[in-house]
Amino acid sequence: DMAQASFVVKAFLPLPSQPRAMSLKIEFPEGYALCFVPLALSWIMNMFLSIQVAMGRKKYDVQYPNLYAPPGHKDGDKFNCIQRAHQNTLESWSMVMITMLACALVYPISSAISGTIWVLGRFVYGIGYALGNPSFRMPGGLLSHVGDFPLMGMAIRIAYKALIDPDLVKMMRGFAKTHAGLEL
Repeated sequence: DMAQASFVVKAFLPLPSQPRAMSLKIEFPEGYALCFVPLALSWIMNMFLSIQVAMGRKKYDVQYPNLYAPPGHKDGDKFNCIQRAHQNTLESWSMVMITMLACALVYPISSAISGTIWVLGRFVYGIGYALGNPSFRMPGGLLSHVGDFPLMGMAIRIAYKALIDPDLVKMMRGFAKTHAGLEL
């Protein structure tokens, strides 16, 4: 049942005589599985952007190992726009997906929707940028931020709530006293 994701993790602990199995049940909030939609779409998006770069390399004759077209290349700006769309996406892809999966532990539906909007924005960004005019990336960039800004907000909200939670404050004070000798 994907609505309430729950599974058992089996770990083998090596002991001198024989390995013993240990089961651990992990439960995720209802709707968490929806985050796998933008996660899977993000791999398709990355493949799409990679193919655009490969086709651009062939079309504009930009050879490896050059990440970008060499200075003075006649079609350098056109190729560099394609490559930059991919590189810019790679710069934020992991952080957005990790933030989405982490925030989904508290806000599963909102996180999945935000992640999906970000991925769709990156498709639009890549298509626009590949047209050879850097200003054509703006609609996709804005759409991407409609997805990643809420994720940042959710992460900040979760962190703030953790910092002001009386039980967690008590636990942090106990840790500081026990492990660092600090009285907070």
